[in-house]
Amino acid sequence: MKIYKYIRQKPFSINYDNNYTILDLASLFLKEDNDSVIIVDDEKPIYIITNTDLIHYFLQNDEKLSIKEIIEKYPKQIIVVNKNDDIYDAYKKMRAASIEHLIVVDDDGKLVGEVYQKDLVMKFVEFALKDELTGLNNSRFLDTIIQRYNGSNIKIGVIFIDIDDFKYFNDEYGHQVGDEVLKFVAKKIKESIREVDFGFRYGGDEFVVMVFEQPKEIVLKIAKRIFDKITSSINSFGKVGVSVGVAMYPEDNNDLNKVIELADKELYIAKNTGKGRIESVN
Repeated sequence: MKIYKYIRQKPFSINYDNNYTILDLASLFLKEDNDSVIIVDDEKPIYIITNTDLIHYFLQNDEKLSIKEIIEKYPKQIIVVNKNDDIYDAYKKMRAASIEHLIVVDDDGKLVGEVYQKDLVMKFVEFALKDELTGLNNSRFLDTIIQRYNGSNIKIGVIFIDIDDFKYFNDEYGHQVGDEVLKFVAKKIKESIREVDFGFRYGGDEFVVMVFEQPKEIVLKIAKRIFDKITSSINSFGKVGVSVGVAMYPEDNNDLNKVIELADKELYIAKNTGKGRIESVN
């Protein structure tokens, strides 16, 4: 993943040849509500002054020095990354230098923005919990949700979805089309559920949806909505069929893992009785 996707808006910067003193900078920091200023020469970053630096300058009675004089008195090397660098490399640089953000430049070395360590950490967490291909939650996050709600009194409807004859798409058109089919199904799942509910790519061509605090009849309606959205669309790769199984926690079993297994069993009943069906625990 490239840095340019995570750049914050262009940071507070001042040209090297202006006549600002450190006292002027302190006033600007308060006015702009910034924690750093980047000094540029011909739009290229050459120095950075942070809140911590300002405190140091005041303690040294340097508040009347100009930016040029400060740079001469306190030389330091700034750390920059190119906007096309990988975010993991940027994160390693921040950790190695014990800094919270990095200056980002373009191929000409000109300032384009900053990236912050906390933004990248949040993105890494998202990577760990999301399926990269479909954007749905992954099985690791499903395990977390199971641990969170197993044994609770929260009502959860589990919808298990499997793509019918998925091997056909891969064999007939190749894995790239197979990936498009998976992304299509994931998109229809996202369109069919509320923000408080969860969609997961369980593995391969299997998906799980968890619907919270809804009676079984509503869960079945949501399952039907997902089914209809997927099966009624005609795509460049043709029509996609799915089989669906539904079970309820704690109504059908007070172990959420067992409820997922029950939904999976209902799915295979649908598979074995003609495919393209929705089955649920009675």
